[in-house]
Formats: sequence, C-alpha cells, structure tokens
Amino acid sequence: MKPTTKEENLMWKMLMLPLAIAFAVPAQAELKQSVPSKVCALLADQGLKGRKWTQYGDGNAGCASDYREIGDGLPLPNNLAFYGNGQGETVYSVKLVLNYNQPGSAAASTAATKALLSASEKMAQRTLGVKLPKSIATAIDWGRAEKVSVGMGSIEVFREDWPEDKGYEIHVIMD
Repeated sequence: MKPTTKEENLMWKMLMLPLAIAFAVPAQAELKQSVPSKVCALLADQGLKGRKWTQYGDGNAGCASDYREIGDGLPLPNNLAFYGNGQGETVYSVKLVLNYNQPGSAAASTAATKALLSASEKMAQRTLGVKLPKSIATAIDWGRAEKVSVGMGSIEVFREDWPEDKGYEIHVIMD
C-alpha cells in the first residue's frame, strides 16, 4: 500500500468538509421527557396542565397551560403559566412565567414566589432529572437573573419589569 501524500490528505479533507457541514446537526439539550403530549401534562399536579401540542404556522410548535391564579387581588391576582416549546414533534424547552400583578402586596408576592419555586422544582426533576440548583432557587426568590448548566441542559431565570411600575414577571426556562 502506497503512503498518502500531503496533497492527497488535503484533497480528502476538502472533499469531506462540505459533507460534514451539510450533515451537521445543531446541538440541543436533551430533556428527560420530550414526548409533546407528556411534556404538556408535565405539571398537571401543580394546576398547570398544558393544552394540546399545536403546530404554529411559522414552523414552531408548543403548548401552554391556562393561567393559575394565586391568591386574589385587583385589578388581577398574581398568576402562573406553563409553556412547552419546540418544532414539529420535538420539544426543545419548557418555561414557567409568573406574573406579579400585585407587586405591592408582600403576602401575595410571597405566595406567588412559593408557587413558582414548587413548580420549578418539579419541572427540573421531570425535564432534566436534576434537583433545582440553590442558585436558581435564590434567583427566583430575589427576582434576579441567573443561568446554570445542569447535566445535559440549562436552567435560566430572568425578570421583565412592566412599564409604570404596574408589576413584573419572572421566567424560568429549562432546555
């Protein structure tokens, strides 16, 4: 067998590069539970059962729960919702959104935060197979941004303030 030359090695690499690029698949985190119907029902025991997995016209797909009201208040009580997001029949991420419609009420905010923490703990176990990291629990409790890699995925918390001090929302995303 004749040894290959540098030119043959270069030619081989140039031939293989376009094939490697053509068949490259973007990396996605592995959710422990990724069957859309099961993901949508993931937090039913938390009062956050998602509706049917739906294909949107833009190529994306997902499901969402109804808002779960926490306490009472005017004009609206604080509320929590669950979302599953993906494409086709593939789930890429899950998310909880807590709307603090009563930011001035310490009791209402405490109850809402406890509900978000409880749902986040269950979601971390069921989607990523991990315990909710302490830094994420602290970020949820204080309404601060944080992102942590866990296992094959990540958990992110961020806050979005609404105009005119009307309230804010906390997002907890797992992918």
